Amino acid sequence: MKQIFFLIFILSIMSVNAEVVTYASTHNMVAGNKFLHPSNEYKVELWQDGKMHQAFVYSMDALHYTNNCKTTAWVNFSFSGNVTVKVFNFTKHRQSAKLLPRNPGIHLMEDTNTVSFCISKAGQYSIEFQSGKRIEHPLLIFANELEKNVPDPEDSSVIYFGPGLHEIGSRYIVPPGKKVYLHGSAYVKGQFFSENSHNITICGRGILSGEDYPARTADHMIHLRNGVNILIEGITIIHGPRFMIVASGSGHHINNVKMMGWWFSTDGVSTGEDALIENCFFKVNDDAIKLYQNNTTARRCVIWQMENGAPLQLGWNGTNDYSNCHVYDIEVIRVEHEWDNENESVICAIHGGKGHKTNFLFEDIRIDNSNWRIFHLITKPNRWGQWDAESGSISNMVFRNIEMYGEQKIPSLIMGHDKKHPVFKLRFENIIINGKKTFGERNNFIVDAETTWDIEFK
Repeated sequence: MKQIFFLIFILSIMSVNAEVVTYASTHNMVAGNKFLHPSNEYKVELWQDGKMHQAFVYSMDALHYTNNCKTTAWVNFSFSGNVTVKVFNFTKHRQSAKLLPRNPGIHLMEDTNTVSFCISKAGQYSIEFQSGKRIEHPLLIFANELEKNVPDPEDSSVIYFGPGLHEIGSRYIVPPGKKVYLHGSAYVKGQFFSENSHNITICGRGILSGEDYPARTADHMIHLRNGVNILIEGITIIHGPRFMIVASGSGHHINNVKMMGWWFSTDGVSTGEDALIENCFFKVNDDAIKLYQNNTTARRCVIWQMENGAPLQLGWNGTNDYSNCHVYDIEVIRVEHEWDNENESVICAIHGGKGHKTNFLFEDIRIDNSNWRIFHLITKPNRWGQWDAESGSISNMVFRNIEMYGEQKIPSLIMGHDKKHPVFKLRFENIIINGKKTFGERNNFIVDAETTWDIEFK
């Protein structure tokens, strides 16, 4: 009897703490907008404690002729407790649904044109009703934790963007010490900029769009130059003409930011020293996470790498030495590489600078829907680097517990440019390709004996 009362008590607490928050799209956000519109392919319901919450489904059309996806749809909500996500599929594709990242703890329940699954913690997911390399109409689920410390719109230290459309221009200046808040129903067209500023926060559950700016030539979506202690949390960034986030300086934290772009110049995140990048989602067409500075940590991120760029890029250049980067618990759910460009790999370095890249640890990385190569670690003169004839090397790196669920179409490459620019002391532990551990076999790895040494497979 006591156990029954205890169970009822626990369930009552869970019910009280359970909550779902959805964000309405106002008419002027999507009416006549060729860059963002309601999806006619999917409907999503969120169920909790017998109550249904309708989630608005956004959709974007592809903008570049090489993009594999014709559309990308997504929903964005916050919750606590347990929530059941029910997806109605109105596309012509009726194959069995797949949920990515792979998670054996989440069970899909399928019906004629619906799929449902229950989640109890925040995460980013892709629901796919097609199989194979090309997914034309994905649906992304952005399930956030409930917001904490939501600011008062009247607070003078806060720049508050409430529900609706806001056009802020190409270089909206964020003053030092300010918090910029995007309400979950806010659609902000423009770009944020700051220079030599400390203690800036950009947060919320709203959308920042770069749709008005020319691809590859405009500024970055969030460009915080030479800042200290920057926090960017919770927002969704779309249609970036160049990088989604560039935050030079030190002490930055990028958390739970969702990024979706189309162009070859749309990189994800590049930060300064002592940075933490976590719980983020990337669907970008250039390097997702750039590991270009000392003491960078990237963890618990989900990456959909499009045709161009690398999910984890160690750099094309580097005049200064840098070290102590840790990357772990990364889900690479798709890699759409199709041509043999130098930056077409999951973990990549084309080091063309005089600096020494050393002491990196990559571990617990899972790679799905990819048939290109995992590693491309080389030193070589290139157009992005400042080549030095006497120095520039890669060393002391560990790659541990990395699994690719498919086969590599071309082998991974480990190679220095010459003996003055070597790659050395790399250790590969528990590298699994298509269910089998690899120990550096030539069909999986090409290691240049003249310009490398101490390359170890365990």
